Amino acid sequence: MNKKIRIKTIILDFDGTIADTKDSIIQTIQATLDELGIQRANESGIKNLIGLPLRETFVRVAHLMDRNMQEKAIVLYREKYNQISLNTVKLFPDVKETLKGLHDNGLTIAVASGKGKEALLNLLDRMGIARYISLVFGEQDVKNKKPAPDMALLILEKTNSSPQETLVVGDTVYDMAMGQEAGCITCGVSYGNHTEEQLKSRNPDFIIGKFTEITSIIGEIHQL
Repeated sequence: MNKKIRIKTIILDFDGTIADTKDSIIQTIQATLDELGIQRANESGIKNLIGLPLRETFVRVAHLMDRNMQEKAIVLYREKYNQISLNTVKLFPDVKETLKGLHDNGLTIAVASGKGKEALLNLLDRMGIARYISLVFGEQDVKNKKPAPDMALLILEKTNSSPQETLVVGDTVYDMAMGQEAGCITCGVSYGNHTEEQLKSRNPDFIIGKFTEITSIIGEIHQL
């Protein structure tokens, strides 16, 4: 890495990175399938697909190949998620304090998620961290979702940041692929939905076990 690199922008995933949303997603998918009269999906299968667009998730876990059924499932999921998430989503330890510190130090923080934009904004506000986030992008904001680089590239454009001064942080191989394809520095978190071994398969620049370690990673990059 260039010795003059300084991180200007941080692109954060939401599910499994900022907040523990696994239970909310699993419960909402199962409730959606119940209403559609479709057999419930395997929970571990759902967990491994967290981070992908809803359409692809329903295709993979429930084999919904009919386009109309996919649309109906997506609408039902979004209707149910806001209520289910009220009691099932929680921030990971020290996230709020870490975000405040990064924000106060002048870094631009963006969220790039496969989650719907409305649900994202509601959750960020409810958890008291919206004030630290400059940009929020959900699945409706780009044509090609993760693992495509489109969302990261859009954030680079909006923030006038170069890939070399942008750190992408996420818990899945889809986040790492998005960041790498956009040319950004990548950091996997091992406490989320994908294991450390899965993350290593994408060869991220860093892997951390606690959200607070983002601060140390940035310091390490600045010293290179």
